Amino acid sequence: MNQADTERIQRELFTAGHSSADTLQDATAVVVNGCAVRENADRKVWGMLGMLKGLKKNKPHLVVGLTGCTVHAAASELEPHLQPVDVAFDTLNAEPLLSALARTAPADSDLYEDVEAHRDIADGSPCRFVNVIYGCDKRCTYCIVPFRRGAQRSRPIDEIVQEICQLRDAGAREITLLGQIVNAYGEDMGGKSFPDLLEAVDLIDGIKRIRFTTAHPRYMTRQLAEAIRDIPSVCEEINLPVQAGHDVTLKRMARGYSVGFYRETIDMLRSVVPNIALTTDVIVGFCGETKNHFEGSLKLINDLQFDQVHVAAFSKRHGTIADGWEDNVPAEEKMRRLHEVEKTQTEIAEDINRRYVGSTTDVLLEELVPSKASINEPRWRGRTRTNKLVFLPDAEGLLPGNTRPIHIVSATPWSLRGNATAATTASR
Repeated sequence: MNQADTERIQRELFTAGHSSADTLQDATAVVVNGCAVRENADRKVWGMLGMLKGLKKNKPHLVVGLTGCTVHAAASELEPHLQPVDVAFDTLNAEPLLSALARTAPADSDLYEDVEAHRDIADGSPCRFVNVIYGCDKRCTYCIVPFRRGAQRSRPIDEIVQEICQLRDAGAREITLLGQIVNAYGEDMGGKSFPDLLEAVDLIDGIKRIRFTTAHPRYMTRQLAEAIRDIPSVCEEINLPVQAGHDVTLKRMARGYSVGFYRETIDMLRSVVPNIALTTDVIVGFCGETKNHFEGSLKLINDLQFDQVHVAAFSKRHGTIADGWEDNVPAEEKMRRLHEVEKTQTEIAEDINRRYVGSTTDVLLEELVPSKASINEPRWRGRTRTNKLVFLPDAEGLLPGNTRPIHIVSATPWSLRGNATAATTASR
């Protein structure tokens, strides 16, 4: 979501005539886009602002902008770090930044020269991100986002389609729709739903694939499952965070569902979309989580066989409800549980990925990347519709944004290896 916000602000800067500096020392303005999901992210922002404070001593005309979740922090947290900041603004409205830059531009500025040469900083990638709903109406006890981003606010469909068309014209072929709870899209609008948005994006000529993240189990309806199955460009994969595999922990987290409800939702998804790839998020060591509660999470992972599990050890976040609770799981026990989840999931992922070996599957090529074997032998990186990472040797005729049939020859828990088939002589 931060990447999408950053790119949108970059586009507004480019449109206003600004260009990207090659180095920090060359810059006349710096924009810091802060994340707040974890406390360490705030610390990074404070460190960056401290560095810019020092830089401004030698460059007093440097304009420093601050945006993102950070600007919505409590005054007591924010004010000690604001000395170098010239303008703080919301990610949805870059006008204060543009106005500040217009006021500080020197009279003989060459601001509007060579703008096109720098547009590739934000444009050109075949895979792009678009925020479709901001904020969150939930109050999960470990999460700071609702307090920083506010209530759910869905963007109009025509506005989203217009942005995606611009990205398409700049080379995008795959779009990931983003939201804190992306499948709650339309709940605040009346008469519109997330499947309606998926249908509208599917109609955009040139967009081959649509993904979305992150979904919430309470909004995972059969209608949405059928949309994943029936809308051609929507990929057969979904991230559906469970966070914990025991009802006691889920209740303390205020997730709003039970383990049984989550299991039934997964059963429904797999019955409607049999080949769907499923990923989830799990927090271990949450306040009050016993070994028995943790075993419930491990059992859920073993039973449901996810393609990927994003696991994190719980850490208190200042300003959340759980910040006032006793963090009674020792750090070493949290790490033991985290590593046990990682070990279990690695075995599951390797078993799932091995099933691809010998098959041929469509892969959207993203970019050439250095090979681990030799920097002189770059390889292509791409993804299947089920979001499996695929690497393959460079070959004539391969270009970013092409979708090609790739024969899978080997697999690891984290990626697949393949070769372009004879059918790759023409772009698709």
